[in-house]
Amino acid sequence: MEAMNQCAVTIEPMTKAEFLGKEKRLTITYSIFTIVSLGKFLVASTSKGVCFLMPGEKRWNPVEELKRRFPKARLRCQKLSIHRKAAYLVCQRYDKVEKIALHLYGTSFQIAVWKDLLTIPAGKVTTYLDIAKRIGNPRGARAVGGAVGSNPVLSIIPCHRVICSSGKLGGFHWGIDKKIKLLNKEARGSKKREGAYNWEPTFF
Repeated sequence: MEAMNQCAVTIEPMTKAEFLGKEKRLTITYSIFTIVSLGKFLVASTSKGVCFLMPGEKRWNPVEELKRRFPKARLRCQKLSIHRKAAYLVCQRYDKVEKIALHLYGTSFQIAVWKDLLTIPAGKVTTYLDIAKRIGNPRGARAVGGAVGSNPVLSIIPCHRVICSSGKLGGFHWGIDKKIKLLNKEARGSKKREGAYNWEPTFF
């Protein structure tokens, strides 16, 4: 994970009061960018950091998904420098970003899982069971799967690097094809075949 270590990713949990806008209405700014070979992505941020990142294809209606996830927030469309940083990380241009902050709403368990995901090196994978053991809940593999699937910041928190203990890919909220593309983009020394995926369940 040498390259990823050059970028410090921090998570600040979003409080329930912030999420609900009880003291001040939450403002979320979003923009959509395109990455060659991966497609479009929507990235959204608060004043404290990136709060959401997902594929931007119309089949998922990303703006509506953002509204669904943050029903109390005020949304505005505007490109910000932090969105550019997020795009660099999705492109794996870790040399372009020294640090980036994430402002995420989730349970303490979800936050623990997401922080563990940040330790997985690019080009490597782990399993739901391994994560459960690392966070001190060895029987919580299924719950870990739920937290991984709820990851609000695709790619920056690398939920795509988690597979089943059997070696199978497992599920992926945004479609298995997107998971395979992200894994293959990170693969080191793999033979590329035009028009075909090259990730295999025996990757690790």
